[in-house]
Amino acid sequence: MKERSSFTKVIASVAVLVGVLAFASAQAVETGKAVVRSVKGKAQYAEGGAWMALKVGQTLKPGTQVKTGNDSEVDLFLDHNGPLVRLMENTTLGIDKLCFEPTGADTVVETQLDLKSGRIVGIVKKLAATSKYEVKTPNGVAGIRGTEYSISASGDVMVETGSVVVVYVKADGTVVTQVVGEGEMFDAATGKVRAMTTEEKADTQRKVQSLKGMAAAPVVVEDVPVIFISPALGR
Repeated sequence: MKERSSFTKVIASVAVLVGVLAFASAQAVETGKAVVRSVKGKAQYAEGGAWMALKVGQTLKPGTQVKTGNDSEVDLFLDHNGPLVRLMENTTLGIDKLCFEPTGADTVVETQLDLKSGRIVGIVKKLAATSKYEVKTPNGVAGIRGTEYSISASGDVMVETGSVVVVYVKADGTVVTQVVGEGEMFDAATGKVRAMTTEEKADTQRKVQSLKGMAAAPVVVEDVPVIFISPALGR
């Protein structure tokens, strides 16, 4: 009887320990955020409701959508989950998931972005083996690993450095999976990978370098200037 009582206590202690460890593990996973680092032109955001003007310094949580207008750009700082992504003009991007978990040696992240229209350019630091960084497009998804990239909603993927795994559904329903390496492009029209042209490579490099420069720049907003005309003076 005494042995049974001791065994029961051991089982109870183990159950408590497992519960504590599970709780600690759950607590270690944190929700990331996207901070608006730069706005050029006009941009808006929505958190499940009406669209509102986007401003530099705002913190956007997962579930938020951001869109840019003509001749406009927005830079988002994702910290652990990036660090950087730029929305080019006429782009709509959903920030679906931003999670990170410090594990001591490194940080495991899960980033999910939904590119509904337009194009984004991003810089992703080297990720832990179990991390995930995915960009969904209307017809596919791109899995990114420590990469400088440019992705359009049409499915085209350009890689400056690193690599991207693309899963794409063609118009005929065929699913293709391709690995895009440095200096290469996934062409959605053909469903194949090819070397970037000189012009494509130069344009991608220019966009990536511009984004790198923004990483160290102070937070500024570049709104279209508004000129006030006095009704009395006409100037």
